[in-house]
Order: sequence, then C-alpha cells, then structure tokens
Amino acid sequence: MEQLKAGDPAAVGPYRITARLGAGGMGQVYLGESRSGRRVAVKVVRPEIASDPGFRARFRREVEAAKAVGGFWTATVVDADPEAETPWVASDYIPAPNLAERVRVSGPLAEDAVWRLGAGMAEALHSVHRAGLVHRDLKPANVLLTENGPRLIDFGIAKALHGATGATVLTRTGVAIGTAGFMSPEQAQGGSVGTASDIFSLGTVLCFAATGRMPFGEGSAAELLYRVVHEAPNLERVPEGLRAVLGECLDKRPERRPSAEDVLSALSGGGAVTVAPSVTVAAYPPPPPPPPGAPRQQPAVPVRDAVVDAVPVRAIVGRESGAPVEVRYSMGHMRVAIAAMLAAVVPLGVAVFSFVDHPLPAALAGIVAVALFSLGGLAMARGDAGCVRVAVDGLYFMREGHEWSASWDELGRITLRSTRWGLLQEFVLVGDLAPSATKNVVWDRFRPAGPGPGPGPGPRAAFTIIRFRNAGLARAEIGRLHEALLHRAGERYSYDDGLLAVVRG
Repeated sequence: MEQLKAGDPAAVGPYRITARLGAGGMGQVYLGESRSGRRVAVKVVRPEIASDPGFRARFRREVEAAKAVGGFWTATVVDADPEAETPWVASDYIPAPNLAERVRVSGPLAEDAVWRLGAGMAEALHSVHRAGLVHRDLKPANVLLTENGPRLIDFGIAKALHGATGATVLTRTGVAIGTAGFMSPEQAQGGSVGTASDIFSLGTVLCFAATGRMPFGEGSAAELLYRVVHEAPNLERVPEGLRAVLGECLDKRPERRPSAEDVLSALSGGGAVTVAPSVTVAAYPPPPPPPPGAPRQQPAVPVRDAVVDAVPVRAIVGRESGAPVEVRYSMGHMRVAIAAMLAAVVPLGVAVFSFVDHPLPAALAGIVAVALFSLGGLAMARGDAGCVRVAVDGLYFMREGHEWSASWDELGRITLRSTRWGLLQEFVLVGDLAPSATKNVVWDRFRPAGPGPGPGPGPRAAFTIIRFRNAGLARAEIGRLHEALLHRAGERYSYDDGLLAVVRG
C-alpha cells in the first residue's frame, strides 16, 4: 500500500478511498471501504481510455462477464459503474502478498509448490475462460498467495470473448496493453488475443515462480517484446518435471498451446499435457507474400507503438521482418572422412607389425597413417559449408555456390526435424512446392543419392541435411531457424518433438 497523493479521489462511487494499491495499463487501483467497513480494491479507468467512443459499452459487457467468474481462485468483481464520468470497477480485497513480492523476498518456489500454484492458476483461468473472458494481464503481481491457494486478480483489462463489436483503445491494431515479458507473441504484436494468450502468460509466470527469472530475460519493454515474439524462452533452470508442460504453454503458435483445463489436468495429475486448441484462438499468420512477379526486396523495418502498463514505447517487435535469418552449417564430407580413416588402417598395420624388422618403412607407413587420419578428421570437422536463409520473400538453400529458392507463395510445406543428436548433430530441412507453383525449383545436388529423409520429399521438393559438430552451436542455430520458420511459414511449417527437445535443451 501507498499513501494517497494530491489529486487522488476521496471517494469512488459508494467507497471511501484510503490508500493506493498500484497501477496498471488501464488505470489506478485504490483500497476502498464501504459504509460498513468492507474493504475492496477499486480500479479507476484512465481518462484517455474512458473518452474512447466505444469503451463504455465494451466495459459494461466485460464487467457483467467478470461478475460471473467466481470460483475459489479469483477475486470476485462486486461492483462497477461504467456510466460514471470516470468509470470504475471494484473487486474483493485480499490481504495477501503477490507472487512477485514472494519471489523477491524469499527466492524461487520449490518444485512441488510450483505444481500446486500452477494447478490453482489453471483452475482460475478455466473459470475465467468459461465465463467468456480473457484476462490479458496475467503476471506475478496479479497472483496473490493466500493460505488457501493462489488468487487471480485484476480483470481491469480483460476482454469479453462474446458479443463484442467494434474496437476500442484496448484492442485496436498496433497497440498492446499488458506487461512486457509476460505477454503472448500475438498480444505483443498488437493483434487480437484469445484464451491461448492467457496460457502463454501462465507459462511465463510459472517459469518466474520456479526460477526467479523471467523466461525472456531482462531489459527494456521493446527488447522484451521482441524476444517474446522471435526468441525461444530460457527453460534451463526450470525443473525437469515441469519443463514439458511449460514448454507447451510457451509455444509461439497459439493453436498449439493447451487449454486451461489441459494444464490443470497435467499439473494436478502429474501427467503429460495433451494439446487441444483453445477457444477463440488468436491468429498468428506470417506476413503476406509479395505479389507474383514483384521484385524481391526487403521492406523497411516496421516500428509500432505499444502501450505496456500505459507507458508508450517504440517497440520494434517486427525487427525480423526487415532482415533475413541465416543459419550456416557444415555438410561434413562424411564419405571422404570415412574413406580416409579406413585407408589409414592399412599403413597403420604395416607400421605396427614391421617396426622391429623394417623400422624405416614402418616409420613412413606411420606418417602416411597419421596424414590419412588427419585428413579424415579435417573433412569431418570442416565439411562443405552451406546456409539456410529465411527471408521476407522466401526460403533459400545455399551450398557449393548453388542455390535452391522458392517464394512463400510457391511453398506448400516446410519440414524441419532432428535425425541425430550425439557426436554429430544432424537435421533435415525439406521444402515442398505448392500445387499451384508454376516452376520446378528442384536441383539434383539437393537430392543426395540414396534414400530420402523419411516421408517425402516428392518430385517437387528439395531438402538439405544440416550437420554440426558442436552441440551448443547446433542448438542455438537451429533455435534461430525454428523461430524464423514459425514466424514466416506459419501453418506451412511442421516439426517433431525431437526438434523441440533440441531447441529447448
């Protein structure tokens, strides 16, 4: 609590204001008391939001929906006045520390406590979503830790799922209201959000509870928004038992995230989460491809205004749109390496078995064996360098001075999967042309002799094998490629659990 300041109201509606509780993207929150002494948390809407023509009707719908949430895990909305000169909403005041305070004072929660916390929050979100609401500002400061379990508070910027028409300052394109670092990618981009957005935020909050750190690091609002949209979360310190569930919650694509009920089942029963599409899933499409015949060029970097807790920032959340993502790799010259090492066996045998009787020839044979082994090792380590480039206009495979390329409208499917993870890290990237594509861009050099990489590629597909000798480099580079394909290719991009295991470590 904070003391009241000059300009703060003495009363809001029937409630006497006694202290400040905090502020958010929608307005200031006060501690209020009814005439009988009942304490409530009163959120007063900011004037610039209240003046929007479509706001009051939308606010009225959201308040009515919020009153129906109830449940054991939320602070119930008890009163509101959408028609007041300055609209406000009041909910139960719960005298308990929030998760952010708890972690700041005592450090991360124990793993079993995070399981219980996650189950309670998932149950709260299930109640919220069942009432037709999306919270849209789930963060540690909005999770109260009571003796009877967590309570989810602050429905001040919740969005009603049903019956909402028109746009307000809360939802117009290019504006994001929420808290940087805990937003979903679609929310950070200023797009429409559904229940899947709350699931992403749930994943970030539970990561914070388990590790004491935000999964997308620290930094300015613009930096955090960019990482949320384009980079993989850091789950290195998350307990292994929680990592799979939280990883599913933090999938960049909303349709791949589990529902609140799925998360509740996984966390309360200790089982694996089964992904089921959440209702009113927000679209997260790739940018539209250029028209046929248009010159391929990189557009200017789009910069959009975002409102994060009502603080305007210049958030370059689309920075990747102006620059291609390149992943350089080595094909490994494996045949040369194997042949050289096998050939080295003969002179090595000569050197070993004739050293006593013929020392000079044995020494020469030993030199030859060492040279062949060195050649094989160099071929395996160096390989022939190649590159995969994900650009604004299409996908490129580059190797040995030659290039396979196709624009996004020419591609029907892109598949990336891990085929080996050990001494040598190997991945296969397959690009299938769409039936409507008019040209065949397949090069024989991108179709190595022997069996192809599993199902596909067909006659109108090409693939390249990506190999790394260094596991850390492989994880980082493939992670970048994975995120770029998620953003650019959208629904055309597919991958398997093996790749996710590599990317998430």
